[in-house]
Amino acid sequence: MDSSPPPMTPEKLPFSEAEKIILRWDSTASEEAREKMIFDGDRHEVDRYLQAVDEIQRSISSTSLSDEQNKVNSAVQIAMARLEDEFRNILISHTIPIEADSITEQEQEQQPPSSSSSSSSPIHHEVANDSNYVNDEANKLFRFNSEGTGSSVSVNSSYRSTSSIREIDLIPSEVVCDLRCIAERMISSGYLRECIQVYGSVRKSAVDASFRKLGIEKLSIGDVQRLEWEQLETKIRRWIKAAKVCVRTLFASEKKLCEQIFDGVGTCIDDACFMETVKGPAIQLFNFAEAISISRRSPEKLFKILDLHDALMDLIPDIDLVFDSKSSDSIRVQAAEILSRLAEAARGILSEFENAVLREPSKVPVPGGTIHPLTRYFNLDDSQLREELRISISEKLIPAYRSFLGRFRCHIESGKHPENYIKYSVEDLEDAVLDFFEGIPVSQHLRRRSN
Repeated sequence: MDSSPPPMTPEKLPFSEAEKIILRWDSTASEEAREKMIFDGDRHEVDRYLQAVDEIQRSISSTSLSDEQNKVNSAVQIAMARLEDEFRNILISHTIPIEADSITEQEQEQQPPSSSSSSSSPIHHEVANDSNYVNDEANKLFRFNSEGTGSSVSVNSSYRSTSSIREIDLIPSEVVCDLRCIAERMISSGYLRECIQVYGSVRKSAVDASFRKLGIEKLSIGDVQRLEWEQLETKIRRWIKAAKVCVRTLFASEKKLCEQIFDGVGTCIDDACFMETVKGPAIQLFNFAEAISISRRSPEKLFKILDLHDALMDLIPDIDLVFDSKSSDSIRVQAAEILSRLAEAARGILSEFENAVLREPSKVPVPGGTIHPLTRYFNLDDSQLREELRISISEKLIPAYRSFLGRFRCHIESGKHPENYIKYSVEDLEDAVLDFFEGIPVSQHLRRRSN
């Protein structure tokens, strides 16, 4: 027979005592209350305050006299204002942007294998050498040339497993418990909107900070379309890496946090808080891909658009899983429509390039065996010569460019239209040199070099 004593229940507070506790922490009436936060202090004080709030809330239904009712309503308003401040302070003090480098490393180290249906397609194979790369790109081109307009959205067999989602704890579990206690009391007193607004504003700021660490800029569709293509190539590579982290880790973890705090508190409140937090950032993220999909078409954009399309198609199952509520329909629809437009853009570029070749008046080989006018690239099959050339160019070009920036950047940037004179950073130039003589997209080249 179990002889352990029954769990202790907190002693019920009389209304007068509960009111005294509430008024003691009225930040409009006390300097001490303005400077101190209840949840930063003693745990006993936290429990006493929450108990006082519970007693005040219970008194609402049991009070009949108007004077007493006014007193109770006043105490509830003071308590809710205090809990709102505590809720905001807890969220802010425990909010840290995700570490982009560590998350990106996780993405690479824990990359799950593709499903059997996708692994059989050469489109998803890693590039082992130049001949494999040619086969890989040929398959991509064949696919885009032969598919219907909407088929890239509806074909699910080529999607990756959604096991790629990796949630992290954005806030410690004991702090989540405090946030849930506050949320329950605010919502039960009719302060749902205030609770959602405070939560959304703080967490959205955290998501924005994580975006900055991931290198995601606030660019409108018009801003993206005004950039030179050389600049966009670098941004596309960054976007592909950042989008994987955002969807599979950042957004998924924000959803998990909303469920931990709000699930069961009220109908769909966790969904409302989640969308309040991530809807703006999600639209910002996908606006970049949308701008690329509707930009002016030209042959040199083809492989980057294919890279962008494949990256987004890879993310569609995860987007569907993270944004699975009715309130997030717009995000799923936007992603699917962008995917379709990227496929259409690739097919359009192929068609335009084909027409350009057919219209080319040249009927004889180019004199001297030089590069054909429609060809803007070449590659070196000799890997050793290719690497030696890159090293030689880097040794001469990068130090000279770094010295140029060091001596003249401040003068140029203080003048008019500095973007006309300095288009690339040193890092951009180093990345560009890695592409020389490959004849392949940067993302494919970097993936092969990292193996």
